[in-house]
Amino acid sequence: MRKEHKKKKRIFISLFIVIVIIGFALGGTKIYLDKKAEEQRQYELYLEEQKRIAEEKRKAEIYENCQKTPYEDTTTTTKINDFLTKYTNENFAIYFEDINNEYTILKNETTSFYGASLIKLLDATYLIRKALAGEIDLETETITYAPRHKRAYSLGMDNHTYGENISLEILIGYALSVSDNTAHEMLYEYIGVENLRNYANSLGITITANSAEHFGYLNAEYTHKMLEEAYDIIQMNNAYSELLTTNMNNTYFNSLNYDDVVILHKYGSYTPYFHDIGIYNDEEYPYFISIMTTIGEQGSPNKITELHQEIRTIYEENLEAKENYCYNLAYNKTEE
Repeated sequence: MRKEHKKKKRIFISLFIVIVIIGFALGGTKIYLDKKAEEQRQYELYLEEQKRIAEEKRKAEIYENCQKTPYEDTTTTTKINDFLTKYTNENFAIYFEDINNEYTILKNETTSFYGASLIKLLDATYLIRKALAGEIDLETETITYAPRHKRAYSLGMDNHTYGENISLEILIGYALSVSDNTAHEMLYEYIGVENLRNYANSLGITITANSAEHFGYLNAEYTHKMLEEAYDIIQMNNAYSELLTTNMNNTYFNSLNYDDVVILHKYGSYTPYFHDIGIYNDEEYPYFISIMTTIGEQGSPNKITELHQEIRTIYEENLEAKENYCYNLAYNKTEE
C-alpha cells in the first residue's frame, strides 16, 4: 500500500509539474501573442500616421504650388472692367501689373505725357548697369559741380558749393530721393544724351530728351519698363539694390503711399503734369504701378492716391480669392 501510495504521489507531482509547465508555457505564449499583437497595432498606427503626414505634405505641396501659379479670379476681371469704365473720360494713364499673378490694369498706357523728373530713374539705372559691368565706380567716380549745372528745386545740391567733386552715388541719391534737378543736370551731362537714348531703346523705351530738353515725354508703357529695370536690379540684393531701394523709399511727393502701404517710387511734376510711378516690393506678391496725369500738382496727388487705393482693393481681393481657391484645391482633396 505504501509503495502504491508513493507511486500515485509521484504521478500526481509529475502531473502537477507538467500542468505548471504547460501553464507557464501557455502564459508565455499569451504574453508573446499579446506583445506581437501590440507591436502590430503600433505598427499599424505608425503606418496610419505616416499616411496622414504624407497626405498633409501632399496637400501642402498642392497649396504652395497653387500659390506660386498666376491667378486671376473672374470677379477680379469684372472689377477691373468696372473700374476702367468708371474713369472712361478722365485725363490720366495707368499701367498696373500684379507681377506674380500676371494680370494688368491698363488705361491710356501709350498716351504721351511730359515726363518731367521721371527720367531721373533712367539716369540711376543706366549708371548702376555701368557699375555692374565694372565700367565705373559709383563711390569713387565724381563730377565737379559747376555754375552751368545749377537748377531750381535742388534740395540736395543746395548744400554744396561750386568746385566740389560729388560722387555719382550721392548724385543718384539726390536725384531719386528729393528729385534734385541740379543732380539730374550733372548726371545727364556725364551720361550723354545719346548714351541715355540708346540705353532706353534697349529697354524698349523711346525718350524725347535731347541736348536742349533734358526731360522729355514718356508714356505709362515706358515708365512700366523703367520700373521693370529698377526691379530687376533690386532683386539682385546687392549694394546697388540698396542704393535704389533706400532712395526710392521716400515720402517726397509720394502719392502712392497710404496707411501702411509703402511704395518705392519716383514722381515727376511740371504743370499741369503730375505723375507717380512705383514698385510694391513685396516678397510674395509685388506689383508695378504707373499713374500719369494732367490734373496739375494741386489735384493730382490726391487723385493718384485714390486711384491706387481702388486698384489695390482689386489686387487684395484677388489675392483673397486665390487663397480660397488654393485652399479648396488642396484640402477638399481636389486634384490639380
